[in-house]
Amino acid sequence: MRVAVADVGTNSSHLLIAQSRPRVEGGDTPGDSLGYRVLDALKDRTRLGECLDPQGHLTPEGEDRLAGALTSFRTLSQAAGVPELRVYATSALREAPNGAEVARRAHERTGVYPAVISGEREGELTYLGAAHSVDFGPDNVLLDLGGGSLELARGGPEAAADVLSLPLGAIRMRRAWLGHDPPTRAELRALGDAVRAALIPHVSRFAARPGTRMVLSSGTAEAAAALLAAGEGAAPGSVNGLPVSTADLGALLDRLRGLSAARRARLPELGGRADTIVAGLGVLHAALEALGVAGATVSEGALREGMLIEELGRHAAFAAGLSARQRSVLEVAERFGANLAHARQVAALAQDLLARLAAAGESFPPEAHSLLTAAAGLHEVGQIVAQSAHHKHAAYLIRHAGLRGFTPRETELVAQLARYHRRSAPKASHPEYAALPPADRSLVSRLAAVLRVADGLDRSHAGGARLSGLRRQEGGWTLEVGGATPLDLVGAREKADLWAREFGPLSFQGLT
Repeated sequence: MRVAVADVGTNSSHLLIAQSRPRVEGGDTPGDSLGYRVLDALKDRTRLGECLDPQGHLTPEGEDRLAGALTSFRTLSQAAGVPELRVYATSALREAPNGAEVARRAHERTGVYPAVISGEREGELTYLGAAHSVDFGPDNVLLDLGGGSLELARGGPEAAADVLSLPLGAIRMRRAWLGHDPPTRAELRALGDAVRAALIPHVSRFAARPGTRMVLSSGTAEAAAALLAAGEGAAPGSVNGLPVSTADLGALLDRLRGLSAARRARLPELGGRADTIVAGLGVLHAALEALGVAGATVSEGALREGMLIEELGRHAAFAAGLSARQRSVLEVAERFGANLAHARQVAALAQDLLARLAAAGESFPPEAHSLLTAAAGLHEVGQIVAQSAHHKHAAYLIRHAGLRGFTPRETELVAQLARYHRRSAPKASHPEYAALPPADRSLVSRLAAVLRVADGLDRSHAGGARLSGLRRQEGGWTLEVGGATPLDLVGAREKADLWAREFGPLSFQGLT
């Protein structure tokens, strides 16, 4: 399985394309032990932090930069044979008052939706990426510095248990505290004081304990490690796993502070960070001192690696739980290049909706779950023929795909469910639908109603929507949804027409 993920930050955006592979313990490269092999990567220095108006709104120039990056990422991922590109946006869009609108317009322009995630979610995923890049022990503290925010995460070998996001990013702090080129000592002291003041209420949560492993994950930390290694006569191809002492970082900070931005730009190790390196190092050094840390390990694994690992893990768990005939569905979906991540999410939402309807008193035959799951997995296979009318193409392909374990009647029902996942609802004027026995017509219409809502709830293809409750009340139903993007909620409302016909009006309550 191939996966493409990207993160959109305040300073830069990154794409990662990888192929899943069997885990190889003790391998020579990070990918050997992570269960994937990197096929391609691309970095776009979008600098969205430079494109904010006085009220913090992302400007049209910023939207153009974002659209350009997303277009490049999508082009590269499609060339690699990956139908789905999952994109998470962090501080720049998260804090912009128009961030949700920017994400919507970006989707309209590029076909890619940058889902805006919380600082806590960002910290969890970055911790996951770092945990698979360097050796984590029983107690670890990760500091991940971006352009707009600093995430701190504490946890065990695999997952974070406590995450904090603070507005202490390198670009933000440079603008707030460093007004001269080169910065003055007084400015740098003021920046450090601001960092320490912000951390004081949280020191007990993230301070070093006996045996704690401190880890730094950021472009700033990588650049600093490369500079320190170069100063010792080394030129490592990778800085992953290199230790850096707090004292050495402080000395490097003092050295770089005395250089103008133009002189810093001549240092190849900075990789385009000449204007933010002093602020970034100032934040990291002050944070390590506040936490009582003598040194830390640099991790090249970050948010996008965490996204990748999570996506591969979800697919592996999904595939492992399939029955023999559902594995046949997965094989057909893969053969026709379906978006497996979206199919998996829609299947999970559809199954949950069906179970909640049944718990509320709606009656379905025993076969309903299997038929709905198969249709959810295959509802978009028709896109291999054409985007236009792909629901009709999907029905044709399903009928002739040779699904194993399904009777001819069941195959026809799955085909019709996929046909009605969008556009027109089932009608007596549709020949294939009219040819079904009355009980099967009712089953197709009711299950298609569920499938349409489930598909709408992943309109963004961000895979974040989760159902929290379904209540029947006078006048209809209310569905409580957590983790959905604004686009997901719009998509579900637009596709609730058949649900209203079959079960009654459906309203949505988005939960944060």
